[in-house]
Amino acid sequence: NLMCILENCATFDTVVFDKTGTITTGRAVLGERMEFLEDSSDDEPLLQNLPTSIDRHCLCLWLAACAEMSSEHPLAQAIVNGAKTAISQDYTCSSDGVQVSKCNVVPGYGVEALVSYTGWGQWWVRVGKSAFVNAKPGDADEDDEEDRRLIGDREVNYLRSLGHVGVYVSVIADAKAQDSNERRRVIGVLGIVDSIESNARSTISALKSMGIDVWMCTGDHDQTARAVAEAVGIDTKNVCSNATPEGKENLIKRLQRRRRDDGTNAKKGGKVAVVGDGINDSIALARSDVGIAIGAGTEVAVEAADMVLVRSNLHDVVVVLHLSRTVFNRIKMNFCWAIGYNLVALPFAAGLFYPWTDWRVPPAFAGFMMAFSSVSVVTSSLLLKFYSKPIINEDGSIHEQGCGICCSWYGFQNSCYHAIGNGSKGKKLSPETLVSVVDSEIV
Repeated sequence: NLMCILENCATFDTVVFDKTGTITTGRAVLGERMEFLEDSSDDEPLLQNLPTSIDRHCLCLWLAACAEMSSEHPLAQAIVNGAKTAISQDYTCSSDGVQVSKCNVVPGYGVEALVSYTGWGQWWVRVGKSAFVNAKPGDADEDDEEDRRLIGDREVNYLRSLGHVGVYVSVIADAKAQDSNERRRVIGVLGIVDSIESNARSTISALKSMGIDVWMCTGDHDQTARAVAEAVGIDTKNVCSNATPEGKENLIKRLQRRRRDDGTNAKKGGKVAVVGDGINDSIALARSDVGIAIGAGTEVAVEAADMVLVRSNLHDVVVVLHLSRTVFNRIKMNFCWAIGYNLVALPFAAGLFYPWTDWRVPPAFAGFMMAFSSVSVVTSSLLLKFYSKPIINEDGSIHEQGCGICCSWYGFQNSCYHAIGNGSKGKKLSPETLVSVVDSEIV
């Protein structure tokens, strides 16, 4: 199974990145928030008998944090951390008797929970996309443009223009939750800022320089997704936004079936790698030829992936591709060497030229030649021990550090310079020095 994964890594031609927590840091923080009940009258039902630490200026944030308290999504953590700062560490007000129950995460849409407090009532809270928070009770959580409220859209578009992720918050009384004639009420929107990973742009540039087609697939709005894609160098035509987990899987299937002309040849289908960190990415990670999970991601994503980037460093995606290509280039070279060596040596060992030369290989020498064939291939493979991962510069260029003679003799010398602490390049090392370095590294 490990060799299959390594082979797939060496041959994939497309990589699909998730946005939140992968291209972005995942350490999101709460930005601007807009509470729609700040100017409401005092007889507003939602403002009656609130917990002591909650008022109309933080009602939306409080309810959103209550709904998100069980979610592992980075945006949920930003809302919870924002509530801890604005309200208190007891942001749900559980010490006052507030109860949060029936929490439900709907992948690709948002979260829902029932918040109860004596004297205030029981309210269902939804946090997430507009289609999800505005859906009528009993309706499917799908976007219906003709029957969708526009409350909060202007504010969310403003937040998106700032590069924030816009999140809607709506409520409906528990007593009306089953009435299809009732509508959920949007009480505010939250803006969440998620900065881009410092090495995201250089990683994507490096992958492009290696002939990889780079995509981004996210559940965020198209405006936000395109802004992030442009910032890191992904073509906007390769951006898939508003994607559900099933939509991400469908994108992977399409990319695996497509016909892409890379300028040198046209090939039907191709190997696709997916890099993600969340529950929403687990289906795509399992469907892809190579699933790569961010080490800091959710347990579900890590279990669904073929490999995990323990350091959560995007540069390691390039290293995975570079290492797997290096290994398989070594396998191909060993194969060609073994075939060529045997094609030349076997006729002599079999005495094929004896009628003309009156000379044949002694049995002992033939045995030595056979042993040398195996030893040379094994030694060639062992030189992979000197592999050094490439340095990826800020502009995406890749600086080879060498990996024995598996890349080049010059690369092998660079590795030896590094091993003996000689930073200068361009000098020649004597064979004795090279041998001593190899011996010390093997030991």
